[in-house]
Amino acid sequence: MNLTKRAGNLLTAAAIYAVAVLALRFSGSGMGWWMALALGLVVTPLALWMTWLRRRFTERAVEFGRRHGPSAWPEERHRRG
Repeated sequence: MNLTKRAGNLLTAAAIYAVAVLALRFSGSGMGWWMALALGLVVTPLALWMTWLRRRFTERAVEFGRRHGPSAWPEERHRRG
């Protein structure tokens, strides 16, 4: 299936929202549907932001490793040299 980036993002957000709502509703805490729907609106952006943050940290770590060679951390460079 060949979706545009925007359509893929919308489907991902909708899937996260649906899973979050169902997990909150049937978690055994006795939460009603309205509260689960409302908390789903809070959980979904947080999950998307955490995913974006993890991807960004990974990209920056790879870039840092490329710039600084096999011994990526300055402490290791000072210890060896």
